[in-house]
Amino acid sequence: MPATMEHVAALSRTIGPRGSTTEAEQAAAAYAAGVFRELGLTPYVEPFVSATSAWRPYAIATGGMLLTVPLFFLGGRWIAALGMFLWILCTVMELTFTPNPLRLLVPQGRSQNVYAILSPAESVRERVILCGHLDTHRTPWAFSSPRALAIYRMLVTLGLPGAAAMGVLFGIGAWTGDPRWGWPALLPALPLAAVFAMAVQADLTPYTRGANDNATGAGMVLALAERLRREPLRHTEVWALCTGCEEVGAYGAAAFVRRHRDLGRPIFIVLDTVGGPGSGPCVLVQETMLVPLRSDPGLLALAEEVARSCPELGAYQWPNFRGAYTDGAPAIRAGWRVLTLVNLRPDGVLPYWHQSSDVYENVDPGVVARTEAFVWQLLQAIDRQAIARG
Repeated sequence: MPATMEHVAALSRTIGPRGSTTEAEQAAAAYAAGVFRELGLTPYVEPFVSATSAWRPYAIATGGMLLTVPLFFLGGRWIAALGMFLWILCTVMELTFTPNPLRLLVPQGRSQNVYAILSPAESVRERVILCGHLDTHRTPWAFSSPRALAIYRMLVTLGLPGAAAMGVLFGIGAWTGDPRWGWPALLPALPLAAVFAMAVQADLTPYTRGANDNATGAGMVLALAERLRREPLRHTEVWALCTGCEEVGAYGAAAFVRRHRDLGRPIFIVLDTVGGPGSGPCVLVQETMLVPLRSDPGLLALAEEVARSCPELGAYQWPNFRGAYTDGAPAIRAGWRVLTLVNLRPDGVLPYWHQSSDVYENVDPGVVARTEAFVWQLLQAIDRQAIARG
């Protein structure tokens, strides 16, 4: 069994579901640290505090928005209007990974990042961080099928503009003293109620085993560390990083970026959900949760060169991963040079994404092998650029 698939089996089968901040996620981090030790590397474990749910902030926010409706009709019109815009502001901040009051209301737990440093054969001219997250998501109805996901995305898209319209209507009603302005606000409240119900339901579902998302990415980081131990790059130092709590808002990546700002502008390569049948290697040009975050243009060009030089790998680029985020988001916001691989199929579907069917048996070893070969060639190309710089 190839090394990456061994790690996928250990994480998804032996350890199993690895919810953010849970003991199973901690066991996965201990597994990664053990792999590094077996390779003769020093594992660094960096703890951090994280939210325990990706859905709770939005359940709180949409619930708060819905409560402004009875508040308006009970006479608290200005409070309803101002409260609505406060909830909108908090939601926008959460969607852009910015600390906000919602995070004070969400249960928190302890998690950890684990990494090891692989030195080059000669002097360090470039630094690459290979990143794969260890935790797994829940299995909400919103992700149960492409149709359910489309409905959820449509409701979310309607939600914020609808909330803003409600705030404006409440403001007019407060200014004029006419409560009839509250009645049109009931229409945009409907998608908010649906999003609230979905967010509550999500937190009641079990965690997935996360074979594809993201035992494949974390396992590939560990396998590449083993290969780099045998075949070090010439002038490129590689950090093999396994993060925690990606699934609840990329808390682990954000903690790593904050702690290592002294690295300057390293290359940050994210490996996330890279083993689904019929997919990848797939490089994201852009990911958009609310604000578009673009991969580094130089790395995109280099990835395209590698794809052309290795056509047998079948690599392609995807223009925009909408309504989602990866560990690359905090790194892009920090100004790091980011390239993200998320193996969407050519039709835009991410196989078994946040579903109970995300098990070892549904990972495609061929896709994993081609993606790993692509990343290896990409590392070689980065190192050649470092050598050329002299």
